[in-house]
Amino acid sequence: MHELGLMDAMLRMVKRICAEEQLEHVDRIVLEVGELSGIELPYLYDGYEAVVHGTEWADTELVVETVPGVLHCNDCDIDFPLRNQELFCPECFGRNLTPVAGRDMTLKSIEGN
Repeated sequence: MHELGLMDAMLRMVKRICAEEQLEHVDRIVLEVGELSGIELPYLYDGYEAVVHGTEWADTELVVETVPGVLHCNDCDIDFPLRNQELFCPECFGRNLTPVAGRDMTLKSIEGN
């Protein structure tokens, strides 16, 4: 479950940013997670709960926004959205694909004061 490690690293990053920006309290952390990232959202939330449990961050809300996956077909040169986890081109049915969007997890915002 690499999601626990991701959440631990994310919280360390948030702490560093809060120290730099002199934020005393964080109400909400917003992440963008791509459909093609391989991240399982239930495990991500579980990992977050584990790393904030018993800390001053326990009341901080985690919001995850999903970024749609977009693939490029290298055979017929089109981009198309991922649908139902189908990893083939809807035009030529080829599988020579390259991800173009939706592969990352990004810290979008830290809301607080």
